[in-house]
Amino acid sequence: MNKKGIITKSQKDLYYVISDEIVYQAKARGLFREKNIKPIVGDKVEINILQDGTAYIENVLERKNSLVRPPIANIDQILLVHSLVNPKINYTTFDKYLIMLEHFGIEVNLIINKIELASESEIQEFKNIYDKTKYRYIFTSAEENIGIDELKAIMKDKISSFAGPSGVGKSTLLNLLHDSFDVETGNISKKTSRGKHTTRHTELFEIDKNTFIFDTPGFSSLDLSFIKDEKLLKQYFDEFLIYQKMCKFNNCDHINEPKCAVKDALEKGEISKSRYYNYIYIYNELKRERKY
Repeated sequence: MNKKGIITKSQKDLYYVISDEIVYQAKARGLFREKNIKPIVGDKVEINILQDGTAYIENVLERKNSLVRPPIANIDQILLVHSLVNPKINYTTFDKYLIMLEHFGIEVNLIINKIELASESEIQEFKNIYDKTKYRYIFTSAEENIGIDELKAIMKDKISSFAGPSGVGKSTLLNLLHDSFDVETGNISKKTSRGKHTTRHTELFEIDKNTFIFDTPGFSSLDLSFIKDEKLLKQYFDEFLIYQKMCKFNNCDHINEPKCAVKDALEKGEISKSRYYNYIYIYNELKRERKY
């Protein structure tokens, strides 16, 4: 009997495939090794179920997209989870995450968790910065069940993945999304104000019919090594794009050049100072790293 399903977890040469709400343990046919194809979590596959219950992956269907780190496939959106406090947000680090995730070419939405701990001024500061960007954001509280319905709504009928540093409540949110979850969570370390790493392997959970979420450790670390030249950085700041067409120089880096439309927009308050200064900081950081 042949069925279509999605790989939700892999352990060595064994794959867990969900099809019609039933999870099958399947092995990949030897032909995949011959073709140098490695099935990964998120792959949509065809499996053959024998009479004795043994299942084999017969075919990996065409991927919408795939990542190497973490090794996952067919992602519709990435949900960048942060908190404003406990741990306190570092906006430079936050923007580095956005740059890294933009590189994947996948829709990114922002989830600001532990909102019950943030003051009105801290919330307003975040709004002032990111209201000037393309990003949609949702304020959530896993403790007080704030924003969870809105979170579920943007995840409906999609395959999503959480991303973000440890300690911001990703696993706690995951547990809230479906009663059957029991994902291990970690407490905040008093010494570092950071969470203990609790996600050790990649797994795909079905939280509702046709609605899935990846739980993966692969997005917790930052890597901007794909930017080989600091002059390419500006393309990852979407709010610059509408203005840089009006710069005097086509190759304007929006730093020291005269008649720069991006800097003019900054002076008028149309671009966030936080985002612009983070751009300058990361630009110079990339420039130093390239020299050495």
